[in-house]
Amino acid sequence: FELLDREGIVRVEPGLQASSGKLVGALRLPGDETGDCQLFTERLAALCRDEGVEFRFGANIEGLAVSGGAIESVRINGRPESADQYVVALGSWSRQLLTDIGLSIPVYPLKGYSLTASIADRDAAPVSTVMDESYKVAITRFDDRIRVGGMAELAGYDLSLNPRRRQTLELVVSDLFPGAARLDDAAFWAGLRPMTPDGTPIVGRAPQRRLWLNTGQGTLGWTMACGSARLLADQIAGRKPEISVEGLGPDRYWRARAKLANQSIEPGLAIESRFTERSTG
Repeated sequence: FELLDREGIVRVEPGLQASSGKLVGALRLPGDETGDCQLFTERLAALCRDEGVEFRFGANIEGLAVSGGAIESVRINGRPESADQYVVALGSWSRQLLTDIGLSIPVYPLKGYSLTASIADRDAAPVSTVMDESYKVAITRFDDRIRVGGMAELAGYDLSLNPRRRQTLELVVSDLFPGAARLDDAAFWAGLRPMTPDGTPIVGRAPQRRLWLNTGQGTLGWTMACGSARLLADQIAGRKPEISVEGLGPDRYWRARAKLANQSIEPGLAIESRFTERSTG
């Protein structure tokens, strides 16, 4: 990283000139990159179609059928469909599908928000990505648009749009880049990040034969997407992965539970586990 003073901040991001009086320093990560994950996904889907991949959008995945310790079929829109191998990559919804077959994985939805607005003043807009560590909000430049995103709420599977979160996003971008975005007609969105307790994704073989998991990437879904896919494809094909798979599979949680079950607790020590719903940002 590179430590920037006030002058350095404006040199890297000229749009911050208007708010430079409020800033004292920044960390710049020269090797970091920014991109449009939606555009990437659409182009990737087009390439896959050219290779013969069939996508079924709007289909309901209703459950998995197990026979003799192996996945026998998946029920889609009321009909069983069979395959050689099955991969569960449903993000925050992976846990719900697997619970029905007695497989418990600690993947929980963490709600985040984003605001995407067209640029009103190109000179006042960011060049790349700026992270406001006070609010844990990222401001990203996408050609003629600005995306402001972040925050974390434990709200289950609720996708309703909280107007207070929009106010916070508008506050951050207006404070750092005043006049840069057209906020009146900005698109306000909420999504669920599939989080694990240790922050590491779950990529690997499930206990049931022919079943594989690829979920729990959390806030780094796109960052880890291609690497997770390569790792899993190598495992399914019987190739040696380029990196170690130790600690990436779901078995790490079962081992941890077994270890805790064998540990004794000193008398007089009370241990309480609580899942508290709260919001930050």
